[in-house]
Amino acid sequence: MAWDWVAIPVVSGLIGWGTNALAIKMLFAPLTRRGVGFLSWQGIMPANAERMATICVELMTSKLINTRALFRRIDPDRVANIIGPALEDHAQSIVEAVLAARFPRLWQVMPEALKAKARKRMQAQIPVVVDQLMTDLNKDLDEFLDIKALVVGAFVRDRALLNEFFWRCGEAEFRFISISGLYFGALLGIPVAILWVIAQPGWLLPITGLLVGWVTNWLALKMIFEPLEPKQVGPFRWHGLFLKRQAEVSEAYAAFFAERILHPQALTHAVLEGPAADRLVGLVQVYAGEAVDTAASLAKPVVTLALGSRAWIDLKASISSRLAQVVPAELDRVQDYAGEALDLEGELERNLKSLPYEDFEQVLRPVFKEDETTLIAVGAALGGVAGVIQLVLLGAA
Repeated sequence: MAWDWVAIPVVSGLIGWGTNALAIKMLFAPLTRRGVGFLSWQGIMPANAERMATICVELMTSKLINTRALFRRIDPDRVANIIGPALEDHAQSIVEAVLAARFPRLWQVMPEALKAKARKRMQAQIPVVVDQLMTDLNKDLDEFLDIKALVVGAFVRDRALLNEFFWRCGEAEFRFISISGLYFGALLGIPVAILWVIAQPGWLLPITGLLVGWVTNWLALKMIFEPLEPKQVGPFRWHGLFLKRQAEVSEAYAAFFAERILHPQALTHAVLEGPAADRLVGLVQVYAGEAVDTAASLAKPVVTLALGSRAWIDLKASISSRLAQVVPAELDRVQDYAGEALDLEGELERNLKSLPYEDFEQVLRPVFKEDETTLIAVGAALGGVAGVIQLVLLGAA
């Protein structure tokens, strides 16, 4: 009987810890549904990856970043300076290749001074083409760059990435939920031990096991997000545990998105492979054609006179089409500068740190909000089972 005084609080603490730890595990795993029928299970976050990702990106786009303002930080002249030399080389080789292939005799007899002037004019047109493209991108940025689709797509394709994001932002809170079950369970086990020693009703341990599983999960979740605003209670300052870590979480959040999802390479590819990619190529072709017209204005009369205006139109279309194919590939050269100019990590971190608590809690709250009842119910059910086992063991003893 003396052993019961110790055993019941200890086991109650272990029940609290075990049920909380398992509830956290069930948030993240398994990534795909395992089991058969109603006995199957998939981690809450992987099962709701699209919904979770959508909530994340809505907070980001509505509160944390203005993509249009960020994009305006990119200087077209700097972009032209970075990709200009490569585009000049492409332009020169393409013009010479097309002319040599289509009109070899004309290319051979064309004066070198005329060729040099055309090259120089084409070189001067590169910044103009870049500036025109940047203007169009900025004007219709939402069409060319869909941040929501980029983030949601990344999380849905790789559900482990979603787990990684929430773990990086809420690791301290998840660990608190687990370990708090041990302390809360042990405390709740003390009055249970007293009742058991006095009366030993058969229903006591299963029922209190269920209550311990429910209360420890519920209380831990409450302590993470409440109170929303700091409250002073005597010498103690009472505030939601997650909310107290706003500065730390902001750094982890910003670093994750800047490194794993919204890095310059991903943004560039989103533009080049997005729904408006064909339009982008079309714009490049139009502006390249205008550049060819300007650069070759001296040669145009010669070509038109010798071959006719139709030949000039076809020639320009061939050159601009080939230029349009090489421009997107050269945008990769801009990635280092774009990352520096956008400073996405700094922007996210600063804005997240300045959010009011009611908005900031949405970084982690979606993990629990709609499935909080499920987690608590699972904890209660597991606690009830553990209580039955405890009853059997104590009865046997």
